[in-house]
Amino acid sequence: MVTMTEQDRNIWIDFKANVTSKLTPEYRKILCTLHANYYNHKYNEPCTCNGRIYKMWIADIDRIYDKQNP
Repeated sequence: MVTMTEQDRNIWIDFKANVTSKLTPEYRKILCTLHANYYNHKYNEPCTCNGRIYKMWIADIDRIYDKQNP
């Protein structure tokens, strides 16, 4: 089972508290970094023209976070 570090959990808590509709470049970088780390792929910033991928990635990180913080 993949577990988040305490630092990453704190980053994710901040992310969820501050990202409500649009991803700023800072938060996009955070999301892409976390997803690359926890899903073992090279860092990549998908095109922002379609938010579908970012929504899926947020859900992916939420699943990891929620397993540790029921």
